[in-house]
Amino acid sequence: MKTAILDFPIKHIDGNLVFSKDGRVTAYYQVSGFNYDFLDHDDKFIPFQSQLAFLYNNKSDLHYVVEPFPTNIEEILDNTIEDIKQRNYLLKENGIEFMKATKKALINRKNMTETSEYLQFFGVQLNPGKNRYGDENAGLGLINSVKELFKGMNESVNRANGLHANDILEDEILMWHDQSDMVMENLRSAYNCIIRPLQTAETVYLIEKEFSVTLNNSDVPFRRTFFSGMLVEGVDDDGYVQKAIRPVEKSFLDVQDTNIEEHTPTTLKFSKIVNDEIVDLYVKYLVVSDMDSVNYFPNFEWLYNIQSKLKFPVGVSIRAYYQSNERITKRLSNKLLEYDDQRKEAYKAGATTDLSLDLSQKGTIQAEAYFKKSGQPAYACSFVFKVTATSKKELETRYKILKDELVKYGIKVVSPYGEQISLLVERLLGSRQINNDYKIECDSGILAGMMFGATTNIGDNRGFYIGFTERLHRPVFIQPDLAAKSFEGLGNIEDSISAIVAGATGKGKSVFMNLFTYLSVLTGSEAIIIDPKGDRKDWKSLPMIPEEYISLWTLGESKDDAGCLDPFRTSVDIDEGKAIALDILSYLTSTDIKDVEYTILNEAIEYVGETSDPCIGAVIDYLVHLYINRPEGMSDKRYVALEGLKDALLTLKNQPLSVLLFGEVGQNYRTLNVNKPLQVLMVQNLNLPDIETKNLRPSQKISEAILISITAFTKQYMFTQDRSKHKIILQDEASTIDRSPIGRELMDFIIRKGRYYNTTLLKGSQNATDHGNDVANVGMKFSFGLRTRKEAMEMLEFLNLPQTEGNLNKLRSLQKGKCLFQDIYGRTAVIYIDPVFNDILQAFDSSTSTEEERERERRRRDGIKNTSIPDDEETEESYEPETVEMEKEMQEVS
Repeated sequence: MKTAILDFPIKHIDGNLVFSKDGRVTAYYQVSGFNYDFLDHDDKFIPFQSQLAFLYNNKSDLHYVVEPFPTNIEEILDNTIEDIKQRNYLLKENGIEFMKATKKALINRKNMTETSEYLQFFGVQLNPGKNRYGDENAGLGLINSVKELFKGMNESVNRANGLHANDILEDEILMWHDQSDMVMENLRSAYNCIIRPLQTAETVYLIEKEFSVTLNNSDVPFRRTFFSGMLVEGVDDDGYVQKAIRPVEKSFLDVQDTNIEEHTPTTLKFSKIVNDEIVDLYVKYLVVSDMDSVNYFPNFEWLYNIQSKLKFPVGVSIRAYYQSNERITKRLSNKLLEYDDQRKEAYKAGATTDLSLDLSQKGTIQAEAYFKKSGQPAYACSFVFKVTATSKKELETRYKILKDELVKYGIKVVSPYGEQISLLVERLLGSRQINNDYKIECDSGILAGMMFGATTNIGDNRGFYIGFTERLHRPVFIQPDLAAKSFEGLGNIEDSISAIVAGATGKGKSVFMNLFTYLSVLTGSEAIIIDPKGDRKDWKSLPMIPEEYISLWTLGESKDDAGCLDPFRTSVDIDEGKAIALDILSYLTSTDIKDVEYTILNEAIEYVGETSDPCIGAVIDYLVHLYINRPEGMSDKRYVALEGLKDALLTLKNQPLSVLLFGEVGQNYRTLNVNKPLQVLMVQNLNLPDIETKNLRPSQKISEAILISITAFTKQYMFTQDRSKHKIILQDEASTIDRSPIGRELMDFIIRKGRYYNTTLLKGSQNATDHGNDVANVGMKFSFGLRTRKEAMEMLEFLNLPQTEGNLNKLRSLQKGKCLFQDIYGRTAVIYIDPVFNDILQAFDSSTSTEEERERERRRRDGIKNTSIPDDEETEESYEPETVEMEKEMQEVS
């Protein structure tokens, strides 16, 4: 049958407001979700109690909606390719070719098909007077119904002449939106996450999605210009013009453009023409027929668990009809009277009652006592599940899996005979419970305990692919500059586009930072990498990034590098140059602001700053000149301090690395070529101290000063480059810079101003404690395996996660390539970093093993694995992505 002949329940949609034909108005919101996996036993009660409080104070009928949005890898990467085509940069064609090869490689992976991201929506009926269950008795209810009838008959006349009874005044719509905004604030406190009202196109999309015939909803357009009514006007008794919306029922015909056939009494078959082909989808709707009335929280999170455990998508609709405490206690009291009447009738007939009556009476007595004591309302609920598949066999398999999973929580589901069409309509936004045979009475704790709002989603679902989740292997996509876009409805809680990366040596931290930067450059960003250890010295070229697009500069290799890192030359302006020069020289000479030497240094730097070619060499020359030509009136104390300062700087000037830092007047120094997309800065013979080192040698101090000066240059790089282009500054071994006050200040400035200048600081360090206060100002956070308990505790604090033993062990036991990722929406999950192509993995690998050694190790490992675990019993945890050769994929794409 065509769905157009169904009793479609909606007459108008305005933003998040759904106006039903029976007079109800329901506001729908998207719940962005909150972390739940990493909460300990006690912390799990925080979201539970918040939801419980909301349900306790609520007086409206509610609609919980959990919708799977299958991860469409092809669509995401196609959108990325389209974004690339809109940009103008040197590696544009390479980026497009790479994304096409990535798409092909990912689609070919069987284990990554039909993974879903679950989005959660919450509907609140705004006019409680239209609640399904009222509190008045039958007589009063009849009187009120008659009043409402006469009110409806005269309503259009009272409002304005020329308007129909079905019209909706614009002032009335505004009133409902105001009420919707007030409800939204209550929801935010209930779910402690981003809650936003739906837009009209989103509301229509959710309705039309119910009629989709594809697993990835590719046949559902996003109707940005949808409007379900026409603007009309009328004149009221006072002569004022009243504007209203007159619903047009035909507006929803396209939304229902699907042929629906009752394939069996318990299965529907959807059919539609998509891209000139007839596409079929088998659908089964299930309802809860029985559920335990006892809440076993925190082990009752069945709604959350079916999202995180089942490998196929399941849609869930829960209608919860409010019943006041007075109503439910009176009903229970009446029920007890019915039991007494049954006993009396049985006694008159000379019969006895069975055990079931005694058990029912006992349960009713307990329920009545509970509701009287707690004062809680009750909810009459209808639970509807939607399962889809492309074949009847697969549909039945999924139905049995879902059924078995729910039984673990004391929930029994059935597929009602001949009621599939009714259940389809019931799931629609703004609809109502149609099949009244399956009604579950429960208290607020049952609804709160299912943990609606807890999410397993992670990433942006746009941009480039970085890996997959540990659970269900869902692909993870990120767009590094997304947080700065200020897109409406994005729902991010972090606005910074900078990121921190922590992890012990050998856990995959450097590979990930390289991959992050590499993929960003291929998609249009520009990057500069500060590499103190020289790990990237072999980057003559990279897969898809030829040599001519990479600037590889090892400072100290050429005589032309002399003086290039002088702080006067790396800073944004002369004032900053003077400040950094003073900090560096006072640090190198161990001078404090209270010392006479500090004052002398400041005077020298201020003098040199006014010259035409300021540099540290000029500062030293000034001090030498001042020492030789002692001014009259200079005290002996000051002269001795000048001598010590001069000698110390002349001694430091003899250090091999100082030639980079101490510029000379008239020097023809080399500058960084900023015309290439990828630039790597390394320093030859850099001698960085360990974090435990207390007494630093001169060469170590100069090494740190050089990194500070390089950081000052990156600030200049951020200011002078095109603001419209996204830039990345990869700062490896950032702990060394953070150790200095001026270095920490520079890093903090880049992080705080990075959003405005469209610059991401990708800050990497081996320890979580190295990042300090920067964590409050960054967006994405990545933590690879950490060695010590202290570091793990610090990282959990950064991520705002409880410091439980389970979480500490998780962070300390992360295998190579796995990390704990927190996105810009505040969601956290363990993900596996996946370069996809073996060429990239080899290019970024910093280990000392040869390919032959790795191959022998793989054979040895596989031999051990084959003797202990049969192939058909390999666990999900043992899965590793199979990297492929890029050249082969490129050829096939071409």
